[in-house]
Amino acid sequence: MKRFSLSKIILAFVLSLTLIFPYLNVTALADVTITQDQLNIVNPFIEQAATTFANLDPSIKDPIIEKVRNFVNGNISETTKDLLNSIASTLSSINTTNYNVTADNIVLLAQAMKTFITSDKRQSILEQIESGTTINPEDVALKPEDIDTDALSSFNTAHNNVINFLINNVQTGSLLNLIQEHHNNLRIDDNFKVYYALGDTVYSLDDINNNSTLKEIVNQLLKDINNNLNLDQIVTAADSFSSAARGLSSDNQNLLRAVLNAYGIQNYTPTNGGGTSGGGAIIGGSSSGGTEVTEAGTPIAASNVDLTKETTVASSDNAIRLDIPAGVISNSDGSTLKVSINVLDDTQAKTIADKVNTGSLTLLGKVYEFYFKATKDGKDTYITTFDKPITVKLSLNGIDTTKYDPRKISLFKIDNDTAIYRGGKYDKAANTITTKLYGFSTYALMYYNKTFKDISNHWAKDDIEYMASKHITDGITPDTFNPEGNVTRAQFAAFLIKLLNVPYQTKATPFTDVKSSDWYYNDVTTAYNIGLVKGVSPDKFAPNDNVTREQMAAMALDALKYMGKDTTINQDEVTKFLAQYKDANNVSSWAKEAVAASVKYNIMNGMTQVTYSPLSTSTRAQAIAVISRLFDMQ
Repeated sequence: MKRFSLSKIILAFVLSLTLIFPYLNVTALADVTITQDQLNIVNPFIEQAATTFANLDPSIKDPIIEKVRNFVNGNISETTKDLLNSIASTLSSINTTNYNVTADNIVLLAQAMKTFITSDKRQSILEQIESGTTINPEDVALKPEDIDTDALSSFNTAHNNVINFLINNVQTGSLLNLIQEHHNNLRIDDNFKVYYALGDTVYSLDDINNNSTLKEIVNQLLKDINNNLNLDQIVTAADSFSSAARGLSSDNQNLLRAVLNAYGIQNYTPTNGGGTSGGGAIIGGSSSGGTEVTEAGTPIAASNVDLTKETTVASSDNAIRLDIPAGVISNSDGSTLKVSINVLDDTQAKTIADKVNTGSLTLLGKVYEFYFKATKDGKDTYITTFDKPITVKLSLNGIDTTKYDPRKISLFKIDNDTAIYRGGKYDKAANTITTKLYGFSTYALMYYNKTFKDISNHWAKDDIEYMASKHITDGITPDTFNPEGNVTRAQFAAFLIKLLNVPYQTKATPFTDVKSSDWYYNDVTTAYNIGLVKGVSPDKFAPNDNVTREQMAAMALDALKYMGKDTTINQDEVTKFLAQYKDANNVSSWAKEAVAASVKYNIMNGMTQVTYSPLSTSTRAQAIAVISRLFDMQ
């Protein structure tokens, strides 16, 4: 039987339940009836989930079964979230299979099972799992009589009420349309106020509506996704939505939050009760009705910006330098533009360090505030997001690079006492760290030293730790990496997007198997739009297929091309580089140039001196080794 990761089983099971229930059908059902055909949609996933659990080692399986029994029988002292989190943690510790499971997914599955499946059937399924490794499909399959139709009817009615609320109370569905097509930029707080994310910063709709530059950016984004909405309509819809949502009962408010979560809307907690987050730089100005900004720290460099020219802002000791490209922002209103660099004093820096330092993360050197100010008619506006990236270069002079591996030093954004990775490539000759920023805030150099217990003697240990320090890869658990595990096409696309530090693109793709609810949606969509990936057919990407070595070579070569590097190769070179491998005939015709170029430019080598293994699937270690080489080529 083909093995699926448990996360896929859970997701498929929950999605199948939504087909049966029906989860988002706006026409309420007077009487709920369940057919065997409907249940047969779910049953293969129940069988696979049961088989997966049954095959676990008893030392892992037995405690999980006991916890699940306690949950479905109501015999628990822990909260639901804590209980299911502990189950997720146990599953995530298994490094022989990719159990990429979140507690939230387990909550959905377990609560669906507890709510809609009769007690007798639940016990029968659990007994089957406990009994051994062989699962009889007939014994775990659901029949119509196994479904609690009263609970199902209540669930259906309640959810229909919430969906009808969305449609009837939100300006002819404008906000719902936005949620469906542009949800990756939306945030909604616990009080149902709507926010919009641009780059690193979350803005209230009022802040965007009152700032011409931001308003233009948002309207262009909406235009790019072929949505007939504009920001004014969204503001009106959001106000109506917020007012109506706050009028719902507490239970229906919770249900509404669940529906929004199902759409992929991220919950947002406003900073200091305000409408934006972004550290030291905030859109506003007391004269314009926004939030007044008090610049922090001591100025060490500043320069006016002419949008028709490149501008450099650097400290007198060259400890820090900003290179600002021409056309960094769209601005035609005659404002005077100024970029400045401030540095916090040692006391302020230590206060931040005490909050953000961890066992593996250490703040090094100064803490900087970057400001981009537009002034017109005596009114100041602080710009925090740009159309083109600004390059920042920081010297490592004064930092002990014998104690801190300079390759693992990067720039981090400091936001609400949280350190957020923002890239950084080490230049040994210049002894500097360089990265690109699409927004301004509070920044500092930090050293991130991460390792995993299952790579101590692995050939790729250095590459894995290097790329972990750059936040390009994580372990499958906090302590394990699973270097010999497989890599899917979507996962490798995500590696490339993290490598290139590319802002997410919003234009659609032709792929029908890449949904907006998928974790990899932003990564695959962006990779496609900037030319890094292609489909396996005109409308299929096959995101969950394991990536082959020739596919990885093609994607890696396109990433090198995106960096602006030379990737040319002539036919004689293709013949020469392929000739050294006795399995060259196995290379697909479309991939021959990419495979040969991957060898020419030292992106990939053969599996052995005489074999390339183009159709073999890549391991996590092999993929990260390729990403590491690409990182150093930037």
